Amino acid sequence: MRTPNDKPINVANFNPKGKLGLLFTQARAFNQLNDQLSEFLPDAFKTLSLCAIKGNTATFVTHNQAVAFRAQKQHEMLLGVLKQLDALADIQEIVIKVDLKEY
Repeated sequence: MRTPNDKPINVANFNPKGKLGLLFTQARAFNQLNDQLSEFLPDAFKTLSLCAIKGNTATFVTHNQAVAFRAQKQHEMLLGVLKQLDALADIQEIVIKVDLKEY
C-alpha cells in the first residue's frame, strides 16, 4: 500500500519481468512502427493500426469497415508503404481486421 511519502511511479518507464515485460516491449515497438507508418499512409488509411507481425505477414486493425474494405482492395499500395520501412521490408502479406468494440 502506498504511503503519503511515496513518489508516484512513471508508468512510461515501467518494465515488468517475464511475459508481461515482453508484451510491454512489443507494444512499444508497434507504437513506434505505427508512428512511422502514419507518415507514409494516405489520409484514407490513417485509422489502420499495425497490431501483429508473424513471419512475413502484417496484421492491421481498424474500427471502420469501409477503411478495411478499401485497404483490402489496395493491397499492393499498402505493401509498398511497408517496404519503405526497413523493419517491415520483408512483409509479403497483409491481413486487415475490423474491431468494432468501443474502448
